[in-house]
Amino acid sequence: MMKKAIYVGIIFIILASGAYVAYKQVEALNMARCLGCLAMEPKTKAFEDFWVEYPSFYTRSGIPEHPSWLVNESRQHVTMLFFWFEGCSACKSQWERMKKYGLVEGGEADGKFTENFSYAKLITIDIINSPQRDALKIYQTEGRMEAPTTVIIFEKNGTIYWYAFSGDANGEGGRPDVETLVKILERAEEEKNGGVQP
Repeated sequence: MMKKAIYVGIIFIILASGAYVAYKQVEALNMARCLGCLAMEPKTKAFEDFWVEYPSFYTRSGIPEHPSWLVNESRQHVTMLFFWFEGCSACKSQWERMKKYGLVEGGEADGKFTENFSYAKLITIDIINSPQRDALKIYQTEGRMEAPTTVIIFEKNGTIYWYAFSGDANGEGGRPDVETLVKILERAEEEKNGGVQP
């Protein structure tokens, strides 16, 4: 009788923990929106220069509080964040376009830059499951988690320079296409090693 009670208790704990994990994932999915799936045009601004503070179309102002792990990466090399989640058609579309261009290889979950872009670091972040997903709150333009969101960031002389956009990199709505995205990465590398003065 005691063994049955122990087994029932263990089964209950396993089921309860599984239900909690499922609840948290559903909650995260409800907070996330796939911009392509919803046919949404997020607020964005065509690239002109890298930012230090939030640009005027953001709902926040001042200098963002970049995560310390990202600041460390940006000191070493130009870093690109790609926020995505499974089932987001706009995320998949941008990833496949970047892959076809020769910018990235692998899949969203484990992707990296190809050898031609080895000067930069790519970090892909699943906005549902990644422990780094909270970084999206810093760079999103709206109040919800927007996917895909792409951020390019680098540090020079103690100042963090960045540029971000939400939505597919298809050249529409002020967003860069993949060719322009590559040019932005190349410019970031040039400025990190030469041109930008704080």
